[in-house]
Amino acid sequence: MSRNLLLACLMASTLPACASGGASVAPTGQPIVMQVGERVVLPDRSTLRYVGVTADSRCPPGVQCIRAGDADVAFEHTPDGGSAAAVTLNTPEAASTVVAGWRLQLLSLAFGEAPAATVQVDPDR
Repeated sequence: MSRNLLLACLMASTLPACASGGASVAPTGQPIVMQVGERVVLPDRSTLRYVGVTADSRCPPGVQCIRAGDADVAFEHTPDGGSAAAVTLNTPEAASTVVAGWRLQLLSLAFGEAPAATVQVDPDR
């Protein structure tokens, strides 16, 4: 682990995140922009990884389409010390789900080869 990463982790009190490969700690209740392959650590030390877009029929910007289309966005949730579970969100139809006590909501999805996904993670109450 680099010295700068270690210092950043110590300053942010995110040693569990540092132990999981330098993933950032996800702020709950705030939008998080994730790149394909990026992993964030949730407050319970579980992790959420943005796998990518598995299907995308959305109408691109600047094009007139008969139907707006949709996209399937894949994530993996891994409990602390557990096995990864696949999670798929569909925009706009099913852009929210509950996984292991967390509500995962897809707020937006960029366009392109490896589009950024903006998500929000909140405790499911």
